[in-house]
Amino acid sequence: MQNNQPWYKKLWVWVLIFTLCGIAFGIFEPQLANNTKPLIDVFIHIVKRFIGPIVFITVVNGVMGMNDLKELGSIGFKTFLYFEILSIVTLAIGLISGFILRPGANLHFSLSKMNPKLITNYVKGHTSVLDSIIPQNLFTPFITGNTLQILLIAIVFGFILFYATKPWRAKVENFLRKVQDLFFKIFGYVMWMSPLAAFSAMAFMIGQFGESILLHMLSLVLIMLVTCVVFITVVLGIVAKICNFNIFKFLSYIKHEIILVFATSSSESALAPIMDKLTKCGVDKSVVGVVIPSGYSFNLDGTNIYLSLVIAFICQAFDIHLSLLEYSTIVGILMLTSKGAAGVTGSGFIVLAGTLSAIHGKIPVETIVILLGIDKIMSELRATTNLIGNSVATVVIGTWTNKINKEQFKRIAQ
Repeated sequence: MQNNQPWYKKLWVWVLIFTLCGIAFGIFEPQLANNTKPLIDVFIHIVKRFIGPIVFITVVNGVMGMNDLKELGSIGFKTFLYFEILSIVTLAIGLISGFILRPGANLHFSLSKMNPKLITNYVKGHTSVLDSIIPQNLFTPFITGNTLQILLIAIVFGFILFYATKPWRAKVENFLRKVQDLFFKIFGYVMWMSPLAAFSAMAFMIGQFGESILLHMLSLVLIMLVTCVVFITVVLGIVAKICNFNIFKFLSYIKHEIILVFATSSSESALAPIMDKLTKCGVDKSVVGVVIPSGYSFNLDGTNIYLSLVIAFICQAFDIHLSLLEYSTIVGILMLTSKGAAGVTGSGFIVLAGTLSAIHGKIPVETIVILLGIDKIMSELRATTNLIGNSVATVVIGTWTNKINKEQFKRIAQ
């Protein structure tokens, strides 16, 4: 097992070391650190090229491996139900946290001092769920790395192949399995670029905004951190307990992926590794193939916490007073606008801009300019919580549908 490897052969150790080096480099050489951003851009670009084929092959294999279509319907329904319940819980937690701890109280920011041009690209970048799920053609989603569209294409192909004759279907499954193994092997080599990506991300953040970025609006960042930790340890801890596994031991099992996502601010960087890891610990490939890709668009726990928390913060900071009904309406809108958000850096910020645009001036979109300076840190917290939430969801659905090898899971992930 990987735990028997010496420390210098463990990828997560190098990610952590390079992350700390990136912080130090940003502090001592801020001008040079500003030029490191291309490294993280290249890494994310390469990762996105692998996401499409891996998600497609995994989902197609999962659908073809079903005993019948009722099984797929059962997994899909239970997954959707779980996602919706968790969405309500996470949005409520973020809003309650913001109201109780009041990070924006007594700031009295003025809207007249905000520069709306800074957030123009974010407003334009938001699309509706319908726009994000229907592909224009079969190739663009794989080029752009649109997980939601790839998921839809894969399910359709899986259905078509499901009705093929058994001998032909077996040959296709065997071929796809070999291709999948090849992609995972190549991706494993690509992931050794992640320490450099982590160095780049941290160095650029410090170099761009200065050391003060680590202290600027510290209360909001700390509240976001505490809220995410409480959600993971308490809410997901209870969910894990119900499913008879220990949340802390499970987090230890996926610690490499957690560190990787935190360092790169992108949950997509760990999509392939986490799918492989969950399959190896005993969760059926059909469950992994459905829950993880769909969770990257429909189960963004960290993003939900962020969205509701910062809306409460903005209202406090700009002295915007909303009624309970108006807050409830915003949460309802967030239930829709948060779906389909990509698991990449800045997606939560884009969704926030789109949400405020959708409520027609109740909270001016220009107000989110104040969040730009700390969005890098927030993005790391969002992405990490999203990854953990989707990983737990996969085990939960596997347990709920009796498609998990409990002995194997207990031996490896507990």
